[in-house]
Amino acid sequence: MGTLAKTIINEPKEVTLMNGLTAPLNMQVHYISFLAHADFVQTSTFLKELMPPNIILVLGEANEMGRLKQKLITHFSDRNTKIISPKNCQSVEMYFNSKKMAKTIGRLAEKTPEVGETVSGLLVKKAFTYQIMAPDDLHVFSQLSTANISERITIAYTGAFIVLEHRPKQIFES
Repeated sequence: MGTLAKTIINEPKEVTLMNGLTAPLNMQVHYISFLAHADFVQTSTFLKELMPPNIILVLGEANEMGRLKQKLITHFSDRNTKIISPKNCQSVEMYFNSKKMAKTIGRLAEKTPEVGETVSGLLVKKAFTYQIMAPDDLHVFSQLSTANISERITIAYTGAFIVLEHRPKQIFES
């Protein structure tokens, strides 16, 4: 109760770190509760069915956690499973290689593209979903809008106009 992990399970927008600073929480948490006295056969069967890319062992006596970690490493040696048993307050980094899929919506979804045909539009990410849409559909399917930006540059020139007209002709006609 009152731990950072317990706070993160509730998925707040931000969390207070141990140093007192607040940080945004940019993740989703899937919490699975199982009894602490589950034996190795039950735990390994559960993990084999789940097939997670990362296993983080927490909350246990250090020697027992070390033994469990070694057994799991042996048990999952045929997979590319990362098994970690961090000490309290130790940072853990995990990398996920997941395929991202974008759904075409609006006018872009009216016609199914041929194989190899390029689909051109705006890619909009909201939470963990991606959508591709025509720029004109942006305000319909999101709270975003488009704008045009025009820029004009002015350069002061005090020479004769004939020189200004003659120089570009010399450069671009040769």
